[in-house]
Amino acid sequence: MKTDTPDLDPAVIDRLRDYAALFAEDFPQAKPARWAGVSLHGLLRDGERKAIEPLSRRVRLPEGLAATDPEQALQQFVNQSPWDQHTVLQRDRAHLAPIFASPQGIFLFDDVSFPKQGTHSVGVQRQYCGALGKKANGQVAVSVHDVSPLGHYPLDLRLDLPDSWLTDSKRLDRTGVPSEERRPLTKPPIARELLDRVRAEGLPGRVVVADAGYGVSGELRDALDQRGLSDIVGVTEDFVVLTEAPRWVRPTQAGRGRPRTRARLADDSPRPVALGELARRVSRRRVRWREGTQEKLSGRFAWWRVWPAPG
Repeated sequence: MKTDTPDLDPAVIDRLRDYAALFAEDFPQAKPARWAGVSLHGLLRDGERKAIEPLSRRVRLPEGLAATDPEQALQQFVNQSPWDQHTVLQRDRAHLAPIFASPQGIFLFDDVSFPKQGTHSVGVQRQYCGALGKKANGQVAVSVHDVSPLGHYPLDLRLDLPDSWLTDSKRLDRTGVPSEERRPLTKPPIARELLDRVRAEGLPGRVVVADAGYGVSGELRDALDQRGLSDIVGVTEDFVVLTEAPRWVRPTQAGRGRPRTRARLADDSPRPVALGELARRVSRRRVRWREGTQEKLSGRFAWWRVWPAPG
């Protein structure tokens, strides 16, 4: 996928190197820290491929950083210079929070996709790629962003490892996936772990926003409620709800046999209904919110109080 990036003037390059220098302490040696700035420069430069070989040809090395083979030097930086990504991301959040963080902030969960060629990148397989709008070969990561009246910035992310990777220990070993990252997690639990990590640093925020890929998870919605957070999340049309507050009948022992443990809906309580069916029953109003590339973006909306059906 071609990335359209304007040519970077010298002032921007200097600022980029200053930014990379913030993380020098997180590298075991000073030289890898300088190559971090070179790598960032190459990733931001215009070009169809962001692999090491073409990237090394696009970047001019800064004064005082010499290499007879820049491609090999960059390859060693990416593959052999160990650093803890959690430490790097924590430092990045600490740098940006004074600029953007706000008590009115919103935590946004979203998928981030990376189109890839080949089969060696961690977590790569043929799957839906939001960057291309179709199924393609690539990686998918779960991310959490902070959005506030002051601006927005990324907080944390983690690759979503498909089952085809988690069941192939040799492949995980070959690509260096840490043992603690080999747990079989779906996207909602990953998002919850990311949120807990960034909130533990004191980042303010009161609302979580996410699409249906996260909103259909009752465990995630319950976890947000337990943390005192409100949420505005999407759900699918087959999501089952109740149109009135449900009335439950406590389980009673009926003769012999295994005791009942689940409550049941009272006979006079409203029956569950799928949201898609409910939407066909109620009156909806068309709302337009902005101009799209070809026409105004619009949809039909209704406001209706419902209770998620358990189970």
